Amino acid sequence: MHLYKTIKNFLFDQEYFIDLWQNNIHIYGFLDILSLQEEKAGFHFERFDVELVGKDFRVLKLTKNEILIQGELREMRFS
Repeated sequence: MHLYKTIKNFLFDQEYFIDLWQNNIHIYGFLDILSLQEEKAGFHFERFDVELVGKDFRVLKLTKNEILIQGELREMRFS
């Protein structure tokens, strides 16, 4: 359990992060959701925007500044 807490503290000490595994996309620290559709999702951060393009996106969990999306990610764009 100690390793889990260490990793969690490290990650959540960051201003933002985006992590991917299998068919999951976890995004933390966004300020606003620009779009949220089955094939496209956009998020605004303090210094940039992220657009995800894929297939069969489905929100599994959502809080004020954190989201977990399930689906096939094909492309990620930063602007």
